[in-house]
Amino acid sequence: MLVVALTAANTRAQQSATQSPQAASVQNDPSQPAKPVSYRANERISDPEIIRRIDAAVYERSNALARYTVKEQYDIYRNGETSPSAQMTIQTVYSYSIGKEYTVTAQSGSQLMRSVVFDKILEAERDMAKSSNREKVWVTSANYEMRPEPGTIDLNGRQCVIVDLKSRRKSPHLFNGKVWVDASDFTVLRLEGIPSQSPSVFAGQTQVVRDYAKIDGFSMATHADVRSHSFLLGDTLMKIAYTDYQIERGKPAAWVPSH
Repeated sequence: MLVVALTAANTRAQQSATQSPQAASVQNDPSQPAKPVSYRANERISDPEIIRRIDAAVYERSNALARYTVKEQYDIYRNGETSPSAQMTIQTVYSYSIGKEYTVTAQSGSQLMRSVVFDKILEAERDMAKSSNREKVWVTSANYEMRPEPGTIDLNGRQCVIVDLKSRRKSPHLFNGKVWVDASDFTVLRLEGIPSQSPSVFAGQTQVVRDYAKIDGFSMATHADVRSHSFLLGDTLMKIAYTDYQIERGKPAAWVPSH
């Protein structure tokens, strides 16, 4: 969702320019590359079972997560600049029955960037978090062809299974890429990819990397990097940090696989 929002916002910025003159990061140390670790023979489960457990973990998380609040910090950098061109801090409230609501608590920098980039992002996030839409963007086998890679790999001290993802349909809200899932409970720890369908023919390829961590028993986003390119804005990096979670657990509902 962030990828399509930023890409579409870049295009919108180009259109606006013709009318106007005008993150708690969870990342690997690049000096210590992750190394594959093989399963022991009696631990390896089948690819279909890995996929089934990923689906189950996603549904169980959604059913058990009643409500949460989080502080989100958005910073946009252009063309390698070390200082952000625009910033926004928001307080997000999610509830299972409604979706997401946002309150802007601080903002600075370019008015153009804030109006056409940040506003577009929040609009897309709000729409896709609605109860009628959210299941369409989950990382499940209903939305993706999944191919688990052999063995496990270490990510920030957690043993993970890497799963290749291919969107089952072209959508700016679904990705072609990879997901890292915890080998112990199959919850998402990292997502990396590009949209399976660009929202605009004018913007270049956009890539997202989003990291997650266990907070009060739930896999929650902690940091995201979104890289994009447009004729007007050039190379753009948006960093998002998610902090100060307050989570309310609901009564988990039973999950019955649909296939």
